[in-house]
Amino acid sequence: MRLFFRGWLLLLPFFLSACFSGHSGSDAKPIKIAVNPWIGYTPFMYLHATGELEKLGFRLVLVSSLGENANLLSNHLVDGFAATQYEYLNYKDELKGIVPVFTIDRSNGADKVHSNVDIATLQKSDRPIHVYMEFGSCNEDIFKSFVRAYALKKKRFVYHHDPQSVIKNLSADPGKPVIVVSYEPFSTALQKHGIREVASSRNLDILIVDALFASVSDIRRRKARFLALKEAFWRAKRELDKDPRRFYGTVRNFLEGQDYASFQKSLGGIRWLEKPGPDIIDTLKKQGIDTGYLL
Repeated sequence: MRLFFRGWLLLLPFFLSACFSGHSGSDAKPIKIAVNPWIGYTPFMYLHATGELEKLGFRLVLVSSLGENANLLSNHLVDGFAATQYEYLNYKDELKGIVPVFTIDRSNGADKVHSNVDIATLQKSDRPIHVYMEFGSCNEDIFKSFVRAYALKKKRFVYHHDPQSVIKNLSADPGKPVIVVSYEPFSTALQKHGIREVASSRNLDILIVDALFASVSDIRRRKARFLALKEAFWRAKRELDKDPRRFYGTVRNFLEGQDYASFQKSLGGIRWLEKPGPDIIDTLKKQGIDTGYLL
């Protein structure tokens, strides 16, 4: 799993306290949820920065990769995590009794495939194509969809398993064709380095839904708290709608250096799911996800 140096520094105080207090305890303890910098999770960051999250009885654990969330939960180091259904499905055997609590958004362009060359060049290339992405995450599923869509299955790929905090620093090398699977806000940095978008979740045949995940037992025992969190999340989202510049100023430290203009643009790459339609729920059910505990 992608537990790299920077992530460990962020999590070190939490792990030290976990060694002494253990995992379990009374319902009075904060509910720890892991969140990475995905643009759709910014309401959680806003609640954290304003202190409301703590008042609701939650604690944010900031990580930098999608798979890291599932790893922390499967090892009982957090009580919940925000991720797509693909992280859940990739680690389903390790996440017994874990279900979605409430949906957050669906990706509509903010998950992206980048390259230093155009698609036609990738299709004609007889050289190995280097692929950078987070293994065990929706990055893999997006890549598979991209390969199918553009008939790249017979190409030779060299895979690089890196966290997005490393991937975002890649620079265009004309001598080596690359494919990079990333998401906002990391994608903004890649494009500044000359590795441009060639496809996204907007035009690929894939449905990516983000949700908060937790255990059935916690949802039953702490339902009122999770309901309060859901209400606060959507209140924060309305603050984003009302005054996006002020909202950005509150969460900017979590956005990997993304400026305000890029922040606004990247928000256009998601569709919020405060009330998911039956098509979304049916798709999740068909993928093997228990939606019966959605609040």
